[in-house]
Amino acid sequence: MVIRSWDNRPFVPKQGERGYILVTAMWLLLLGASIVALLMLKNLGRGEEISFEREQLQIQYVQESAVETVVADMLFNGPRGEFVLLPAKTSYIIDGTQVTVRVTSESGKIDVNQADPSLIDRALRGFGISALQRQSFISQIKVERANGRLFQSNGDVESAMEKSGIIDRDGFCVSRYFTVYSGLASPQTNQMDAPLARALGQPTLEAAGKAGTGAAMKIEITSDGNAPLNVIIRTSGLVSQSHSVLDWRYAANCN
Repeated sequence: MVIRSWDNRPFVPKQGERGYILVTAMWLLLLGASIVALLMLKNLGRGEEISFEREQLQIQYVQESAVETVVADMLFNGPRGEFVLLPAKTSYIIDGTQVTVRVTSESGKIDVNQADPSLIDRALRGFGISALQRQSFISQIKVERANGRLFQSNGDVESAMEKSGIIDRDGFCVSRYFTVYSGLASPQTNQMDAPLARALGQPTLEAAGKAGTGAAMKIEITSDGNAPLNVIIRTSGLVSQSHSVLDWRYAANCN
């Protein structure tokens, strides 16, 4: 291709202009190559993001399947099942992914909606919570009850404790020792974790407690490197509604 001037004569760059045109052409080639490289990197990053999202979705399905496996064992195997005595712990391999399952009873925890404030205060004192923080949390409970309101979830209890300056730490975990689902004025001694029993000044019972029909139970599903799934269910044994889900959330488990 020959570039021509306005009077149709061939355009011939001057001696000093040839180097400038060559440098410009090289810069244009480099710019084009850079744009192509950036587009390729962007597409590669998006591909990795989609792959990660697909992997997380698969793990989520595996965790949900583990919950269904636990419920099915409770309903169909009954006294022969793995979860007759609580706490219970086992593991499954579902779709090539290993998950760890831990089932506990909410009956062994202090129900913030039902327990006497003095019992809640005694437990917090046993965990080393300061008087000021305990008083702040107990005041929140009394205000809610005076207004005819209840804590709707364990997450509400955690938020109230955080507002009072009480946070999770070694030896103390809100969702491990407190609940809103048991409906009991005091926790069942044969269902309590040892740290809670010590905090209340009660003897620790080594024997596991039997899971009863109608009791709320917490199912914790964990797998390496993924957010754990925490589900609280209540079994009824009825044909029309074998169980009900009270809480379902992805959150870190207590150590």
